[in-house]
Amino acid sequence: MGCINTKRRKDALRKGIDVTPTKRTKNYLKQNNEQNDSPSNGRCHSEPFPEFTDRQKQLVLDSWKIIQEDMSKVGVVMFMKLFETHPDVQEVFMPFKGMTKEDLQYSNQLKTHALRVMGTVDKCLARIDDTKKIQEMLHDLGSRHVMYNAKVDYIDLIGPQFIWAIQPALKEQWNREVEEAWSDLFKLISQLMKTAMTF
Repeated sequence: MGCINTKRRKDALRKGIDVTPTKRTKNYLKQNNEQNDSPSNGRCHSEPFPEFTDRQKQLVLDSWKIIQEDMSKVGVVMFMKLFETHPDVQEVFMPFKGMTKEDLQYSNQLKTHALRVMGTVDKCLARIDDTKKIQEMLHDLGSRHVMYNAKVDYIDLIGPQFIWAIQPALKEQWNREVEEAWSDLFKLISQLMKTAMTF
């Protein structure tokens, strides 16, 4: 159960009411020394945003070149693992509800959805130096997930599953530093999405 009243938010979105938080957000992707000291104002993400250093940025961009070679495979592996470890999430996805592991593995719909998620990561990395564009894109994505009845808590599940899925693809390039860089990037992505899911 999320910490927001999603019905009110969905109604507002349907009526075209702007639900953008009025509080200005910090540029976390560019500022390495800023801390988020302000209170969460009732929002779900009360933890401070992680730092994302230039070194981490380079590690993520370098490893992404390898992952891009077979994005759909990595995406499907990520969702298969997510549904295996969190079966309740699979039940939220109407096209995948009740599907067996074998059916999911060969599902064109799952492959398409996985590619969309991987495409979002690709867009974030293409805009890694433009904080405002990333914030706008992830805010829109968060708003759409409210319309899909996605729980706020589910957003945090993608990062760990993504990291689990990319590790075999990176082979000898995988190390703790790379893992932490991807983990921090997904923490930023999820927290920026969740700002659009709170109301």
